[in-house]
Amino acid sequence: MTTQYELLYIVPTSFTDEEAGAVETTVAGILAKHGATVDDTRRLGKFKLAYPIKKQRHGHYVLVRFTAEGKNMVKIDTELRITPSVLRHLILRVEEAGDTKYDLVQFVEVTVEGKEERRRAGKTAGKEGEKDGEEVKAGVAALEEKKEGDLAASTMTSDEVEKKIESALKDDAQAV
Repeated sequence: MTTQYELLYIVPTSFTDEEAGAVETTVAGILAKHGATVDDTRRLGKFKLAYPIKKQRHGHYVLVRFTAEGKNMVKIDTELRITPSVLRHLILRVEEAGDTKYDLVQFVEVTVEGKEERRRAGKTAGKEGEKDGEEVKAGVAALEEKKEGDLAASTMTSDEVEKKIESALKDDAQAV
């Protein structure tokens, strides 16, 4: 018994439009090989994927309606799964798919101008922030001088160290 099916598959955007057309021919060949007849093929366009698949973030979506026998669907599904030019695919019976309209958001190229403006803004902010950098350097220098003074003060003779220890012990003994 033949049934109508709907196949939606995704081709990577790294493929040109001509190469995507060649993939369409390959998929039609796979369907014909397993006794299916293609009724309609529609390119839905380039769209962003919900998550990266094989390092691809966008894909050409293609919708195919075909008629085939149910017993051949496993073979078609398996062969589409191992086809490297098809990122993902989904096969549904037409009754399951319904005649709903697809509300897909078309792929839009990203402009790089925004990045350049941010880089330039960062450079001008760095010039304004040079005063802050000088203040930080002055603070670090002041801390380093303080540490050197501490080192000079901390070099005591052994007699002075013993006297401080004894006075500290006496203070502790009196407190108890």
